[in-house]
Amino acid sequence: MPTATPAPAWSASARGTLDRTLASIFTSEIAEHETGIVVASAEGSTLFDRRGNVPVTPASTLKLVVGATALNRLGPKHRFDTRFVASAPPDENGVLRGGLWLVGGGDPTLTSDDLRRGVGVLSRTGIKQIDGTLAVDDTAFSGPEQNPRWDPDDLDYDYAAGTSAMSLDEDTVEFDVTPAANGGSATVKPVPDNASIAFEGSVNTVPSGYESFVSIERKVEPPTFGASEAEAAETEPRNEYVLDGHIAQGGAQQFFKPVLGMGGYVGGVVASMLQARDIALAGGYRAGAAPPGAAPLWDHRSPPLGDIEHEMLVNSNNHTAETLLRIVGETAGHPGTDAAGIAIEKNELARLGVPHDHMALYDGSGLAPSDRIMPVTLAKLLAAEARSAYGDTFVRSLPRVGIEGTVKRHDLTDAAGRVRAKSGHIGGVNGLAGVVQTKHHGRVSFAFVVNSPNANAGVVYEEMDRALDAIADS
Repeated sequence: MPTATPAPAWSASARGTLDRTLASIFTSEIAEHETGIVVASAEGSTLFDRRGNVPVTPASTLKLVVGATALNRLGPKHRFDTRFVASAPPDENGVLRGGLWLVGGGDPTLTSDDLRRGVGVLSRTGIKQIDGTLAVDDTAFSGPEQNPRWDPDDLDYDYAAGTSAMSLDEDTVEFDVTPAANGGSATVKPVPDNASIAFEGSVNTVPSGYESFVSIERKVEPPTFGASEAEAAETEPRNEYVLDGHIAQGGAQQFFKPVLGMGGYVGGVVASMLQARDIALAGGYRAGAAPPGAAPLWDHRSPPLGDIEHEMLVNSNNHTAETLLRIVGETAGHPGTDAAGIAIEKNELARLGVPHDHMALYDGSGLAPSDRIMPVTLAKLLAAEARSAYGDTFVRSLPRVGIEGTVKRHDLTDAAGRVRAKSGHIGGVNGLAGVVQTKHHGRVSFAFVVNSPNANAGVVYEEMDRALDAIADS
């Protein structure tokens, strides 16, 4: 979709035609009474409005707000750093005195393989022993890792993983469950290897042909990883899970579960990696802030923000959205919190001239059922952001409707290849907000947000798709 250019103005006749066409399409009971619909021109003027000023639960269409705000505050080329630092370089015997710190910079894309390469750099630097503790510094963010406004039923799933400045593998742990060849208990292994993960119970092996049912549930909330060095040396923090169920004979299966207490969890991951490289760790691991002026031993840079946002919007990545919200909050000069990030979002909407009355936000991903935003806010944010300095990057970050990502299931004709949008789905919510390249009037933005027990009825998708075709043909 090309960069927006000046297009012929919408005449009264063209506006009237579009209004009548859309009114003739959105005729279901759901569209009449339970859907907010706004269409806006490239300049931000309203072309069609039905319940556009009524606050609705946006689900993942809310990611548009944090995406635009982060892009405008930081720029598409911004990268996030993760570093190993120390008070002094290793001595001639390969001893690193005073301990080692891993400092998280909020990179939502950091993986275990990235950390493993970092530990490899430490080994090649000549480090053989760490005389002290391994401390994980996640102090750039503050607040609970899992949002208290999220549905408790979601908290055991990987899409509701927590948020930490020291993110790793999207704050989840993989459990590889391998059935026993001759029956009995399956082998359960956390990946990456980590002494801070513990589990009890077992998964039984059943003959092939039976349906597998594997349950891996958190036992208790993990402890706060803020122990002193002496306590850390004596106590290994643990994330505890309970195993149950059965798995059919055959290949291994993988299950992903959210991890909390990321400071301690990542400490356990790195401790295992150090051991694999024969680097002795004298004092165990803990969470703790790095000392001022500590010298870098390894620095890992994330992909550019523009690429991160593209993945977030195409795949509706909750973890990235929550991380970006706290990163945005951190730009205000204090540890990043949800509240600080939301305050910056509101300032950004005001700066762009986007109406945002009656807005109540609690997260960045839209996973909170109590989030509220007007459809007109989403539509006019899209129009304003498309006109901004990073408008082309933002628009191209959106998935192509009917082609890719979470919007692939839509069936378009005239609008095929000309619509980019963000979907939103939680219980009772079906949202779609994005931009359309029209035939005669340039780029148009829209927001369709359904709040209804019947939000996923077939008629909802049919009306949305017919409306997009009509807009594209205008």
